[in-house]
Amino acid sequence: MIRDMKRVVASGALALCTGVLLLALWHGGLSWATDLGIRRFEAHATAHPPRPDPGEIWRTMRFFRDPDAYTWLVLTRDLRESGQVRIRRTAVDNAPYGREVHWAQLPIWLLAALSFAFERLGDLPPATALELAGLTLMPMLGFTFFSAILLFLARQVGVLAALLTVLPMAVSCHYEFHTLRPDHHGFQIAFATGSLLCLLGSGLGLTQTTRNALPLQRIPSAASARRWFIASGLFGGLALWMGATVFAFVLCAIAAGLALAWGRADTRNLPEEISIEPDLFRWWGLAGAASALMLYLVEYVPAPPAMRLEVNHPLYAACFGRTAECLRALARWKSGRPWRPRADGLPAAAGLLAALTLPGLVLFGPPSWYWPRLPLMLRLHSRHITEFLSPIHPAVSAIYLARVPLLLAGGLALGLTLFLLHRKCLPLSCRARLRLLATVSGLMFLLFCWQGRWVQFLPPVFFLLAGYGLAAGRAGVKAAALPPKTTWLLALLGVALLLQAGHAGFLYSRPICRMLRVESMDVLLNRQMLQRNLLLSLKAETKGVPLRLLLPAEMAPAAGYFGVGDTISSLYWENQAGLTAAAEFLADPLPGSRARAIARERSITHVLSYRTAGEARLARNLLTGRDDPAGLTNTLGYALAQAPATLPDWLREDYRLLPVVAQSYSVFLPARARWVSDKIPARIYRLSP
Repeated sequence: MIRDMKRVVASGALALCTGVLLLALWHGGLSWATDLGIRRFEAHATAHPPRPDPGEIWRTMRFFRDPDAYTWLVLTRDLRESGQVRIRRTAVDNAPYGREVHWAQLPIWLLAALSFAFERLGDLPPATALELAGLTLMPMLGFTFFSAILLFLARQVGVLAALLTVLPMAVSCHYEFHTLRPDHHGFQIAFATGSLLCLLGSGLGLTQTTRNALPLQRIPSAASARRWFIASGLFGGLALWMGATVFAFVLCAIAAGLALAWGRADTRNLPEEISIEPDLFRWWGLAGAASALMLYLVEYVPAPPAMRLEVNHPLYAACFGRTAECLRALARWKSGRPWRPRADGLPAAAGLLAALTLPGLVLFGPPSWYWPRLPLMLRLHSRHITEFLSPIHPAVSAIYLARVPLLLAGGLALGLTLFLLHRKCLPLSCRARLRLLATVSGLMFLLFCWQGRWVQFLPPVFFLLAGYGLAAGRAGVKAAALPPKTTWLLALLGVALLLQAGHAGFLYSRPICRMLRVESMDVLLNRQMLQRNLLLSLKAETKGVPLRLLLPAEMAPAAGYFGVGDTISSLYWENQAGLTAAAEFLADPLPGSRARAIARERSITHVLSYRTAGEARLARNLLTGRDDPAGLTNTLGYALAQAPATLPDWLREDYRLLPVVAQSYSVFLPARARWVSDKIPARIYRLSP
C-alpha cells in the first residue's frame, strides 16, 4: 500500500510539473513567436520596394498593441529620468500644462526594475531596455499567476481537475497577459482571483479540530483559516490599488456569494469537530481595509486626501471593512450564538450604511468627485470606447462571437453546479464553495452583458466553478451519493473545457503562424506598425526637433513614447482638459476663431488628421451629445479631413512633412509572390495662429 501511495504521489507531482512546463511554453513560447513573427514580417516590408532597406529608421524600435501600453512605458521612462519614487504628473498629453497621474505605481515600478536589470545585465541602452521590459512583464506575470493557481487547486480539487481548470484559463486569458500589452488589466485579474481563491481555501468561516485530507471536504484549523482570510484581504487591498472601481464590483459579487452561501447553509447538527468562527470575516475586512489604506498612503502621502473616487481611496477601505462586518453578523446568526445589539448590530448596521454610501457618492455626489460622470466623459464612454459597450452592440458584437465556446463552458459548469446543489448530497463546506463560485460567475456574466470589458473576468470565475464542480461530482460518484450517469455530465464538461482551450489557442496562435509565414498581420498589429513607422519617420524628418501635435487621440501615447513631441488629446479621464481642448478645436465652425485661440494658447505647431470625418464627428458628439451631419460639414475637423482649399489662412498643409505622413509601406508576400501596400490615411498641417 505504501508503494502504491508513493506511485500516486509521484504521478501527481509529474502531472503538476508537466502543467507548469506547459504554462511556461505557452507564455514564453507565444511571446517569443509573436516577436519573431513581427520581425520576420517587418523584414519583408519597406517604404521603397522592391528591396527592403535594413537601415530604414522605423526598424530601430518595436511597437506595442494599444495606447495604454505606450502610456505605461512613457510613465516608466519619466519615472526613471526623474529619479523620484513616484510619478504623479506627466507631460505625455495636455501640452503645455501636463496633467495628474492617478494610475497605480506597481506596473511602473516593475517595468522600471526590469528595464534597470536589462540595462545593467545586458549592457543595453535605456530605450532598448525599456522596450524589453515592456515585452516581458505580462508573460512573466501570467506564468507566475497561473502556476500559483495550479499548485493551489491541485491541493484543493485534485491534480486532474486543477489541470482542466488552469490550462484553459491561461489560454483564454492570453490577451490580458499579452507580451505587447504591458498594462494593469492582468494585475487586476490576478489580485481579484487571488482574493477569491484564498477565501475558497479558508473554509469560508468553518473550522475544525481534526484533519481531513479529502479534496473539497478539507476544512482548515482556526489558525490556518485566519491566515487564509488575511491573505484574501491583502489580495483585495492590492486589487483596490490596481483598480478600485473594478474591484468594487468584484467585491460586491464575492460578498453576495458569501451571503448566499451562509444564508442557504444548514448549520444544524454540525459534527462536534466543526465550528463556525464569525470573527474570521472581521480579520478579512481588517486586512483588506488596512492594506488598501496603506497602499493609498504609498501613492499619495504627503499630499492631503482628495475626493478622487475613480481610484483607490480611504472610502473603499472603509467599504471593504464594513462589508465584512455585515458578513460577520450573518455568520454569527447562522452559528446560533446569542445576538448582541451593541457588539453585533451596530457594526453590521454601520457596514450596511458604508456599503450603500460609497456607490451613492459615486452616482449622486458632485461630478468633481468622480470625473467619469462629467458630461464629456459620459459621452465618450457610452459611445466611443469599445470596452464600455454592450457585447450585443452592433459595433462590437462581432468581436465577442469568438467567446461563444467560453460561454458554453461556463453554462455547463453552472448547470453542473446547480445539479449538485439540488441533490443536497455534498458536505456543507463543498456546497458553500459552489454557491460562492456560482453567484460570482452569474454576477460577472451579468456585468459582461452590461459592458464587454468584464469579459476578462469570465475565464477565471467560469473555470474555477468548473474545476470545483468536477471535483465535487467525481467525489459524489465515488461515494455513491450521485448516480453513475453523472459521470457523463462530468465528461461533457471536461470535453467543453478542452475544446475551449483548443479554440482559444487556435485563435491566438493562428495570426502568429501567419506572420511567421509572412502571409498577413493581425489588423490591430498592422495598424500599430504603420503608426510606429509614421511617427519615427516624422521624428527623423524633423531632425529630432520636438513638435507640438494635435493628432488622433489613439496616437497620442505612441507619439510621446517614440519622442515625436508633445500632444494635446488622449482618452483618459485625467486628461479632461486636453480632450476638451482637442474637441473644441476640431468641432469649431469655420473659420475657426476658437480653434485659432486654442492653437495660440497651447503653441500647437502641427495637426495630423485622418482623411475621414471620424475625429470631427467624435469631437462634435463629445461637446454636444448629438449627431448633427449638417453642422458637421462646417467644422474645422471636417475641413481638415477633406480638401485643404477650405482651410483658414493660418492653417496650411506642411509640404515638407506631407510625403512622410502620406508614405505607403509595402510587404512582399512569398506565398503570393507579390507586393501588398498599406498606409495610414492622414494629412499633416502646419499652424501659424
